Amino acid sequence: MDVNPKEIVRPPYFPSYADLSPEQRGVYWKFLADPYSGSFDIGYVFLFYYGLERHLLEGDYKRAFDVILKLRDVYSNNSFQNYSACASILTCLTRQEPDLALRFYQSLDKTYEVNFSDNLYLLCKYGLSQPLTAQDLMRMCKTFEFSNQNYIKRYPDLFLEKLTVVMKKRLGQDTLPIDKYVTHTEWKKLRRQSIPVFANISIGQQSVDVPLLTECFKLKKAGYDILEEAHSEVKNAVADMRKTGTLPPDQKLQQQSKKSINVPCFDEAAEKELLKTYRASSKNALDRHFALIQLQNFYYRFRALDDKYVEQCIFYCKEDLNSLSSLQEAHIRDEQKRVEALKGVYSKAELAEQYSKIGPFNGIIPAFKRLQIIYEKQKDYAAAIDICNQAIDYYQKVGMYDSAKDFEIRLHKIEAKRNKST
Repeated sequence: MDVNPKEIVRPPYFPSYADLSPEQRGVYWKFLADPYSGSFDIGYVFLFYYGLERHLLEGDYKRAFDVILKLRDVYSNNSFQNYSACASILTCLTRQEPDLALRFYQSLDKTYEVNFSDNLYLLCKYGLSQPLTAQDLMRMCKTFEFSNQNYIKRYPDLFLEKLTVVMKKRLGQDTLPIDKYVTHTEWKKLRRQSIPVFANISIGQQSVDVPLLTECFKLKKAGYDILEEAHSEVKNAVADMRKTGTLPPDQKLQQQSKKSINVPCFDEAAEKELLKTYRASSKNALDRHFALIQLQNFYYRFRALDDKYVEQCIFYCKEDLNSLSSLQEAHIRDEQKRVEALKGVYSKAELAEQYSKIGPFNGIIPAFKRLQIIYEKQKDYAAAIDICNQAIDYYQKVGMYDSAKDFEIRLHKIEAKRNKST
């Protein structure tokens, strides 16, 4: 009997073939027959992608690289875009493959395909001697410490126009050359950060130390100054356009209007299945963590229907945060077991090296961001600030300094809002 894939419960977060139901396996085989259709749940894409990551590590990495680029072109999921971009860029870096890096850069022809680390994007462009465009500066404005995105969100076309004019005036061209500010001396000063290469947790801790271009002061100042001047130009233009009645439509308001129209119906069957998965994961901290993420995402999706779904989302976010110590302990135990299984293959020295590489679970914890956004929208600034501080402390302890810095920026923004409201 032919079953509609959309009627089958989606695979769990971080799926494995062994855990799929017979119906889900059937859908996965359909996906394999047509992986580039873009019509399948992202869980099946990830399941396929995990195998491609193994090829990047120790197989036919060039063919795997090509397949990943094709998948990135049709699946817009933010997590998939982020993980696949990270693995692709770091593979180019570690294997010294500039031709692959150029193909990756040339593949970025859709907005969602740049949904990954600004630092890796800068490294990719810098390595290929590619300058930053006006669109790059707008998209990465926070990286350049420019937090006032009001006009960028409301009048993006107008901002782009004024920004291009400012760049031509300041730089003599409509692009910003990275190597003008990141000299050999500046490059040597950059702090390094260890970045996980793969999403597939069964591969183990594979990481690469990369320089943090996002911390280059000269580059950040150049970008900030250009954005700030463009902001002033747009502000003046908006005032003039209001007087003449020629102000373009507010894109931010239009997007909010579209969101209010597309309110989904509550899915009781999906809720039942997710809760069943969550209860079954009680003995495994890693499985529990991913089950909680699915519940958080599920209830947040229906927040516009009833406040009780927001409260449910908050509850499962807190459950996840309260279990982070157990998650870390379970991750370390699993990594130790993985190394112990290699005793018959590795020498004592090699085993010692593998043990030394065992580090904390350094995956993003969505509950931090979710709670911060919810509390900020509720104008509960004290709670939002507390969550930011928790996130900063957690990410610093596990060595995820970019994530900690992101929450530092969020913290300053919320504090400014709180001070303004009092």
